[in-house]
Amino acid sequence: MQTPRRPAPRETTEAMVRNIGRELAEIEQAIGRCRGDLIAEPKLTGTWMAHLLISTTELLRNLLIESAKRPQRINGSG
Repeated sequence: MQTPRRPAPRETTEAMVRNIGRELAEIEQAIGRCRGDLIAEPKLTGTWMAHLLISTTELLRNLLIESAKRPQRINGSG
């Protein structure tokens, strides 16, 4: 029998923001180097936009998890 895989630890929001910023800066530099290239520039622009969409989705999910109220245990007297 296989043991279930444990989920990977979640990246902190601060780390996500730093990584997203670094990755987008790298893509922007690449776009700057191929400015005017009729094939490369649109491909990199599409990559940049896709990265933003995926990253913001993950970032929002992380923020929701961090800001969610934890359920409180109710001790019934009885």
